Amino acid sequence: MLTVCIPVYNIDVWPLVYALSRQSEISGTVTEILVADDLSDVAYRQMNREISHLPLVRYIESGVNLGRSAIRNYLGGLADNECILFLDADSLPPDRQFIMRYRDAMTSDGVICGGTLYEDKVPDPGTALRWTYGRKREQLTAVQRAARGFSITANNFMVRKQDLLAHPFREEIRRYGHEDTVFGYDITKAGIAIRHIDNPVIHTGLEDSAAYLAKTRIALENLLQIAREIVPEPEFADHSGLLRTRNRLEKAGIHRIAGSIFNLLRKPAECHLLGTHPNIGIFDLYRLCYLCSLK
Repeated sequence: MLTVCIPVYNIDVWPLVYALSRQSEISGTVTEILVADDLSDVAYRQMNREISHLPLVRYIESGVNLGRSAIRNYLGGLADNECILFLDADSLPPDRQFIMRYRDAMTSDGVICGGTLYEDKVPDPGTALRWTYGRKREQLTAVQRAARGFSITANNFMVRKQDLLAHPFREEIRRYGHEDTVFGYDITKAGIAIRHIDNPVIHTGLEDSAAYLAKTRIALENLLQIAREIVPEPEFADHSGLLRTRNRLEKAGIHRIAGSIFNLLRKPAECHLLGTHPNIGIFDLYRLCYLCSLK
């Protein structure tokens, strides 16, 4: 049997939970849907409490903000079943067979990753950067994702409870970004396989471009700190193309030049990226130069 775990923070989770509740009743596979609010604003908590009336749903509110890692560990510890499916709250199943495909994959060992989908057209011109990056870099087939080593995306994956308890998300990572990369690294180092299937969720919660740029910078700061202080092993840094390139530039003594380029061209680059047709190559250069500008 399967437990679905959904951490929630400042989002209306009703559409996702309703869809999962319907599919779970039909499939007979899911016995519980655990939803944990991580101290959202009052309005969202009041809204989301209504899901507790849906079949199989257990809604919990945390009295403190645990963070992206700890809330997942908390949910996993509450799960009654051996197989746990983690989904982000800003997701939707693309069809009625979503739970059934995970049911069929439950016989496989290790972590099972389903993938991510984006709408064919940008839903709002103000979210063009997030949508473009998602379509170009995150909407990948199972074969494409498998080629990326220990990378997983925590928005849609299934894990055995015993594996999660033995190798939990690292709770010292509280800032936004890359806690799932570290989880994938830890799982792989423990000899647990990461498998990929074509069972994506639609990512619905697209930030506006300015907010996404700000989150991107935070994620890069977090990545550099993780690589230096939390997971200082060379194989972790080599896994990230941005970190690998930054380290090569640093060894050559020219990473500061890239950092200076960021300070020089930041405003025109951001003006382009905040537009309606952002170029992903410019975004890559922006991220690399920002990473090189960090002390």
